[in-house]
Amino acid sequence: MIDFQYPYDLNINLANLQVELSNKVIPEDVTGVTDKIVGVDVSFSRKDRAVAAAVIIRLKSLEIIEKVTREVELSFPYVSGFLGFREVEAMVSVLSEFKSSFDVIMANGHGILHPRGFGLASHVGLVMDMPTIGLAKRLIPGNYIKRDTSPSNKGNSSIHLVVLGEKIAGTYVNGYYVSVGHKITLHSALKLVKKVSYYKTPEPIRQAHILATQVFKDILKSKSV
Repeated sequence: MIDFQYPYDLNINLANLQVELSNKVIPEDVTGVTDKIVGVDVSFSRKDRAVAAAVIIRLKSLEIIEKVTREVELSFPYVSGFLGFREVEAMVSVLSEFKSSFDVIMANGHGILHPRGFGLASHVGLVMDMPTIGLAKRLIPGNYIKRDTSPSNKGNSSIHLVVLGEKIAGTYVNGYYVSVGHKITLHSALKLVKKVSYYKTPEPIRQAHILATQVFKDILKSKSV
């Protein structure tokens, strides 16, 4: 039984939709050379007003190619496990404003590492029809996920497999849960995350969060004047 309170019938319908959409996720590599990665994040200002920010990073140099922000209004309330319905439109809208192309999306949210296999990153990946990686600092409560105590690769004790039921759904590395969003394998997702993690937070997500937070502060400052 799904234990959510907003409202019960709607949650059941959305939960069923997530299960259905999870079957459309492709956990396979579908692109060749990856050169540009975009990080996307949503920072909240007041009530349901938010700032969506996205930054394109070049993989080899980690230089910023282009960045975009957009102030948005979130129409769906926050409910644990249903973040995709709240933030997907904001993320897609800001990603759609880029003039430059990009190869992979890193979204600040879970991919298939989700109770119903369809978190925010998978939602974004499916709508954009692009390779997407999910990154999150916490697991969704009550999803019965356990972290394996065995390293996922020899010689690196900081990387662990994360198991949902009997299925490997992601990894835990440097304080982040990494999972497949769409059109990428977990192996490739983890490889890219490691390549862009100059700091603890992967650079595309770090830059997107910095940008969203700064714009958020500027908005609050302008409204207080």
